[in-house]
Amino acid sequence: MLNVKKWRDVQMKCWKGIVMIILSLALLFPNAMQTEAAKVDVLKGDNHAGNSFAVKSGSIYYVNNGYLQDKPNGIYKVGRDMKTFRLIKKGEFTNIHMYLNSIVTFNEEENILQRFSPDGKMIREYPQVASSNFLIEKDLIYYHTGNNMYQLGINGRGNKHLLTTKGYIQEYTVHNGWLYFVTSISRSNDPYDMDQTNSLSKIKIAGSKKVISLVSNAYNIDSIIVRDGYIYSVIHRTSNIDGRPLYRMNYSGKNVKRVTDLRIISPFIGKKYMYSVENSHDDRQKFFRATVDGKNMKTVGVLPGRMVNAEYHDGEFLFEVQNIKQQQFLLHRIHQQY
Repeated sequence: MLNVKKWRDVQMKCWKGIVMIILSLALLFPNAMQTEAAKVDVLKGDNHAGNSFAVKSGSIYYVNNGYLQDKPNGIYKVGRDMKTFRLIKKGEFTNIHMYLNSIVTFNEEENILQRFSPDGKMIREYPQVASSNFLIEKDLIYYHTGNNMYQLGINGRGNKHLLTTKGYIQEYTVHNGWLYFVTSISRSNDPYDMDQTNSLSKIKIAGSKKVISLVSNAYNIDSIIVRDGYIYSVIHRTSNIDGRPLYRMNYSGKNVKRVTDLRIISPFIGKKYMYSVENSHDDRQKFFRATVDGKNMKTVGVLPGRMVNAEYHDGEFLFEVQNIKQQQFLLHRIHQQY
């Protein structure tokens, strides 16, 4: 039998071996070890406008629609410095998404949704989708044509009409089998009268198509984000409300609470934190973080101009920015803080 000293020596050798294995794994797979050490708080943003960026495994793709005036319009692969560009596909494209290892975007010249490989080779077309107002959720494409909403398989099969709305669909999102959407109806028959009433509603996608009203007769509703038992949205009940007040309610539209009076544009919301560009007219706008209750605000970045578009992909915030003084548009990137 081993005596106590020898047994301790054996234990020490075993622990040294385990430590060496862990250190070796950390050197070989640093990103994996860091991911386990710090769980990413994945954020959600709204779908008010189409995406200009798409990201896959650290590679950034960008649709240039004229903002980068010294480059032809098309799909680009962008360097991590946001200053180097490689043209993948020339043309007029809007709203870009990644699906697995492919790029899905709308071709404005041909009026059709298309899917490409990362090097710009055509994979397939979706002639059913004649609108750039689309998003991809799992293996399904959701799109609308003004006041009609559809669902289509990413394989091009099963084009399904979901509903017809009374007003124009301004914004929508899909969460846990429900479709949440904002519609807008003009208050008068005068085509020059821009006064509208907005409503937030939802339907069960696979069940009854009964429309459930959540918020009605508001002057403005935008930036809807659904997660963790809550619906977040910027809401103006009347036209005389200043600022960009962010509200939170449960999935039934009840218990509506004003989260913050901060000047919110393009919010991104996680389990613990929310992020947004400060809605100011400064030449260099601030990008801030706060807890989801709107408190503990902290500046985490400054844009080199005024925001035109903001998106969140894979732990990073990507921006289209207008530099007023230099009279040019830039791309900018800020890494998410945990």
